[in-house]
Parts: sequence; C-alpha cells; structure tokens
Amino acid sequence: MKKPLLLLCFVFQVFFAFAQEVQLNEDPKISSLFKAWVNNNRATPQISGWRVQIMASTDRVQVETGRERFRQEYPDVPADWTLEKPYYKLRVGAYRTKQEALAFISELTGWPGAYPAKDSNIHPRDFIEH
Repeated sequence: MKKPLLLLCFVFQVFFAFAQEVQLNEDPKISSLFKAWVNNNRATPQISGWRVQIMASTDRVQVETGRERFRQEYPDVPADWTLEKPYYKLRVGAYRTKQEALAFISELTGWPGAYPAKDSNIHPRDFIEH
C-alpha cells in the first residue's frame, strides 16, 4: 500500500515542479513584424492548388465567349481567363489536388482537351468543396 502512495506523491511532485509559469520577453520589432505578416496574409490570401484549363487562344473575345458558355453550363464553378502573352487562357474551378481536378475533367462535356493546370494564387473562397 505504501508503494502506490509513494508513487502517487512522486507524480504530483513532478507535475507541480513542471507546472510553473513561463514568461517570454519578445522584442517589440518581432511582434510588429509578426502582426504585419498576419495582416498581409489576411488581406491577400493565396493558396496553391489546381484549376482546369479548358481553352487558350490569342483572341480575347473568343475566350470571353467561351467563359460565358461555360458559366451557363456550370454556374456553380468559377471561371476566369488570364493573359500569358500571347495567349488568353480560360481556367475553371479551384481544386486542392490534381486528382480532384482530373475528376472534374471526367465530368466535363463539350470541352475537349481540358487539362489540370497548377495555380499558386487561388483565394480560399474559390475552392470547390465536394
């Protein structure tokens, strides 16, 4: 009976020995830098992921027409074009993994040649949740 009681007392002593308050003194410049970093990330959040490129052309009007057609067919999927001279590229959706993008491609009809495209500038609200 004494051994379990002694063991229990030892455990409590160890617990209270390590349960002390720790105080960190941080340089105000570090605090300011961290706050600026947090505020910048909140203002311009960017996440890497995948989109599906469904069209590319040197004709901007053709790509905008394609975007409107896609929006009519898939109103819940974000669609926008980007310019990578000389091409306007129509990319749709926002997926965390390449497999999710490929799954969407398998559901696409009327967009031959669609392929997954890496994108490092996706806003969190754009991600499609399944």
